Amino acid sequence: MDLGVGTTCQNAAVLSPVRSLYAIGRQAPVSVLLAMVASTLMFSATPFLLEPVAEEFGVSRGLAGGISVVQVGVFAVVNLLVPRFLAPSQGLFRVSLGAMVVSGLLSVWVGSFTLLLLFRAFAGAGAGILTWLAWADAMRHERSMAAVSAIGPVAALIGAPVFAFAAGFGVDAIYGVLAIVALPGLFTTLHLAGPGRPTMRRSRSRSNRVLLFALALTTFSGASLFVYESVAATEVLGMSATATSLAFSLNAGAGLLGARYSRSHVVPGRWMAAIAPGALLTIWGGSPLWFYVGMFWWGFAFWMSVPGVLQMLAARSLARDERAGDAQALMAFGRAGGPIMGGAFVDAGSFQGLAVAASIGIAASGAIVMGVQEGRDRLPVTDVRVVSP
Repeated sequence: MDLGVGTTCQNAAVLSPVRSLYAIGRQAPVSVLLAMVASTLMFSATPFLLEPVAEEFGVSRGLAGGISVVQVGVFAVVNLLVPRFLAPSQGLFRVSLGAMVVSGLLSVWVGSFTLLLLFRAFAGAGAGILTWLAWADAMRHERSMAAVSAIGPVAALIGAPVFAFAAGFGVDAIYGVLAIVALPGLFTTLHLAGPGRPTMRRSRSRSNRVLLFALALTTFSGASLFVYESVAATEVLGMSATATSLAFSLNAGAGLLGARYSRSHVVPGRWMAAIAPGALLTIWGGSPLWFYVGMFWWGFAFWMSVPGVLQMLAARSLARDERAGDAQALMAFGRAGGPIMGGAFVDAGSFQGLAVAASIGIAASGAIVMGVQEGRDRLPVTDVRVVSP
């Protein structure tokens, strides 16, 4: 191997996320970006937690996936309800970050799986509010939308090797990292652009409801497989923890590329459907090489599609803050339910069956989005009805 080339590539891999963070920081408030980092890393840690949690608490890997179910389930409920009753504020921002810090620290010292689930529920609530605040700001400004879309993949890109390393020291090390990354946001100030009071003006767009269902379906199907990809890489392909973390970094790096170029693609449904082959390839490819290819394509196609679907939602909504919460809630409900189905397949040892089921659901969600877009092109405004100004 040419050591000069190797060193150059390594430096590029390290500096690329840093440059990306700098560029993103010029497009959106630092407080919003820090909120997204804390929230994203909480979810990024899940695949690396399943084995350590199962070993430490003596539960099956499918049951260990309940951590994801609880975190994301509470995240979903919070995103659905909070925008309807509370206005964005600095106090809400600080309380949410504080919940994530305290929950992380308590998770380090917990000795019961039941109590661990309880503490992760509080973390899910904090992450849910933070994500709503970030997307509520992003949906008002197209430039900020791109930045918030990109920060998730950047955080996941950096987090994958960190969590893979921390997993070698057990569950406590991972939750310690999650507590630490939530701290910086407590020292920033939230300035959310636009009106801050909850509004009762809503679009009853039928096509928006269909889009919300499609987002829930794609996250349900994707999460059913994604949270167990680390287990599959170890058991099916015999990959090491380091090799597996590289695949998750590739997934996140590809997501960063997708988030940057998503605005240039006008048919997000095609990209959503295109996630399916990547998901299938991670298991059916039968080798680490195809696992890497599938994870890369999955990240790229996902982030090429989701920002476009969110823009489709915003285009037919009179209360974008609330619609941002609805979208995050429905996607989170999908992420919460997916690991339940995936856990049943994993405990039965059927990773191949799980990959097929997940791919079918993802492809169907993409077809739904394409159908909505085609219908809107024919009938541009007829499905929007306004309730109470």
